[in-house]
Amino acid sequence: MQKRKVATTKTKRVTKPKTHFELKPNELRWRCNHRMFEFRTTAELEPLTGIVGQHRAIEAIRLGAEIGSRGFNIFVMSLLGTGRLTTIQQVLRRVANHHKDFNDYCYVNNFKNPDMPRLLKFSAGDGRKFQRAMDDCITLLRRRIPQLFEEAHFRKTRNELIQTYREQETTLLEEFDAQIRPSGFALGQITDEDGTSKQEIFPLVKGQPITIDKLDEMVAAKKLTLKKAQEILEQYNKFRDELMDLARRGMQLGQEFKRALLEHDKAASSMIVHSTFNEIRVQFADSKVHEYLSECEIDLLNNIEIFSPAHSDETQDAELTSGQQLSEKLLQYSVNLILDNSEAKAAPIIIETYPTYINLFGTIEKKYDKNGFVKTDFTQIKSGAMLRADGGYLIVNASDVLLDANVWQTLKRVLLYGRLEIQNQDISNIMGATLKPEVIESNVKVIMLGDYETYSALYELEEDFNKMFKIAAEFDYETDRAEKMMQNYARFVSKICSEENFPHANPSGVAAIVEWAVEQTEDKNKITINFSEVADLIREASFYARQDSKKIISRTIIEKTLAMRRRRTELQDDKIKNQIYQGTVLIDTVGKRIGQINGLTVYSTGLISFGKPARITVATGAGNAGIVNIERESDFSGSIHTKGVFIITGLLRELFAQRRPLALSASIGFEQNYGGIDGDSASAAEMIALLSSLSRVPINQSIAITGSINQKGDIQPIGGVNEKIKGFFEICAKRGLNGKHGVIIPHQNIADLMLDYDIVEAVKNKKFHIYPIKRLEEAVELLMDMKAGEINEGFTYPSGTLYKLVDERLDELYRVAFRHELRM
Repeated sequence: MQKRKVATTKTKRVTKPKTHFELKPNELRWRCNHRMFEFRTTAELEPLTGIVGQHRAIEAIRLGAEIGSRGFNIFVMSLLGTGRLTTIQQVLRRVANHHKDFNDYCYVNNFKNPDMPRLLKFSAGDGRKFQRAMDDCITLLRRRIPQLFEEAHFRKTRNELIQTYREQETTLLEEFDAQIRPSGFALGQITDEDGTSKQEIFPLVKGQPITIDKLDEMVAAKKLTLKKAQEILEQYNKFRDELMDLARRGMQLGQEFKRALLEHDKAASSMIVHSTFNEIRVQFADSKVHEYLSECEIDLLNNIEIFSPAHSDETQDAELTSGQQLSEKLLQYSVNLILDNSEAKAAPIIIETYPTYINLFGTIEKKYDKNGFVKTDFTQIKSGAMLRADGGYLIVNASDVLLDANVWQTLKRVLLYGRLEIQNQDISNIMGATLKPEVIESNVKVIMLGDYETYSALYELEEDFNKMFKIAAEFDYETDRAEKMMQNYARFVSKICSEENFPHANPSGVAAIVEWAVEQTEDKNKITINFSEVADLIREASFYARQDSKKIISRTIIEKTLAMRRRRTELQDDKIKNQIYQGTVLIDTVGKRIGQINGLTVYSTGLISFGKPARITVATGAGNAGIVNIERESDFSGSIHTKGVFIITGLLRELFAQRRPLALSASIGFEQNYGGIDGDSASAAEMIALLSSLSRVPINQSIAITGSINQKGDIQPIGGVNEKIKGFFEICAKRGLNGKHGVIIPHQNIADLMLDYDIVEAVKNKKFHIYPIKRLEEAVELLMDMKAGEINEGFTYPSGTLYKLVDERLDELYRVAFRHELRM
């Protein structure tokens, strides 16, 4: 108690140092001079057409696009709105115009194995020519061959063949009839109930033929003895067996007749068929095409009946003798042109916004026959974006592709092996026959759009990722705030206003847009190149310009637009501010208090980010618990915040544990925090609150602080500095600025300052202050009206310094802990 009293007395005798550095108003915000723009409105400017600020990304995309080797696909890393898709398309178009070597792909029937359709590859435009040639071929044959079948010579030779068969068939029957008549039997025909006629053996009783089932009736009528009937039945069965042999010989004869008839028709038609197919062979010299044409010609001649006069005038639903429909048979000679580049002038650039398995890789559709059974054939093979991009470029979004594991795995196989196999997504769910079409050699450059996290995850988890995507293109979201870039901004405003028929902007309006663009980067020397957001600001500004009957977008309109945008999204900000104003959330902005400090935090709702002060308190006492992070113990602390607390422990050990170990228990907490907290930007505030609690020297509540600290006491930069300053300023301004309010920031964040004009004005009038610091000791002097102190040779501190008081308090806590251990 005595030491704390002395410490308090010493504190009162120390005056606040006057050597601290305070920022001037012109350092708080960069203002764009509208006089740099030499136009009356942006209507006078040539609209911006090219891509600006993405030189590194453009070089990477051009490199990947022009290297034809496998694996040089491109993964584009960027934030949304940086113009990546527009940039990619522009670069690819320039490269694509130099590519003139395209191909057509066709699937045709495999007559040897219909389940494995053949692939035919043609130069661009030849695929369609081949398809038409085959269609014309079949059309010609369906007209010419029936004419041949009607010619007198053909009919004469064909009828002679038919007559020969009939004579042979009649001879067989007559010989058998002559064989069985001496035994009292005759050969005849009976008609079944369905109208079918067939040969039958009839017993002759008294010279009259009867059916075998009449024997029992004749025995019962005493017209025939039982013995005689049995003899007739026995002989009938013997001749019946011979009749069956005769039927088999007749069937064999019929088959020979059909073959002879087919050979006759083939021989007569072969010259027409061969000459027709030869005309196609002359047009297409590829050996695979010739092989297909030969198989097609053979199959066609083997099924020459489809060209008979009986089918020439029938619908394609007619049924052939094989049971197959005419339309199905004719379909086998068609060509499925799955990729037609006949009109291509440059390499294709395909953007697939919905990369499902079918959309990317194609599929084999199914159909139902007349009996309701599922079936498919080569004509049902459909291409996807991967094939449509053959010889060119396919652009997909990584997040969409990775949603379906099957899509990603299939894409990997295509990129690694360069082979595209069109299949159903899930073959196991397809009833009936499935196809295995011939594989296509893929020649596609894939450009995948994603973010840094996705790229890192794929690089770590997919061992072949670096083999598939050898080019990484990084799109920046900001660039140097050079005069040329600001002039490009004016041309971009001209572009949007002209294209969308908006009021144009004057120089002050463009200057205000440029200032807003600089604010988005958190660095006065940078400017955002997220042009989609810039375009949205222009669109909103045009609305308010027209609402106010203004023909020009001026600075006033831009400022109103930004104010209205903030009003639409600041509901949560207002609620928290009101809780502070009403005293529900406790924040002091005047007075002093031991172990309590105003830290600064940033809230993010997804719509807006805003800063607010947060009360941080520290309680210390004797013990060996060390520094307890209340947020961590409550599962509210993120990993970075937890690391920051550990760094404070290291810094405390660096400063005060050189003569004896630390023996204290301290707890650090964000008061009234009922959600998560992360980041280390409060670590400097937490350290000062800890020093205050140990030294019993109060902290000035009129000043808030933000900054990260390391184990050596250096202050490190943080993010969201403008939002944090504004958050504390609003609270102080609402309660009344007294000239003592201010914020301490890391000196590295000076370049990030783009503060609102009301804050700049308050600083100019000495109503509010902003202090940049480099070391912890500077913050101590500003917040506690006392020098921190420099360490002596014996690891002690000079009297009258804060560190001396802290060191004495730690000595006392160590003795208390030591005495407690002795009693134990």
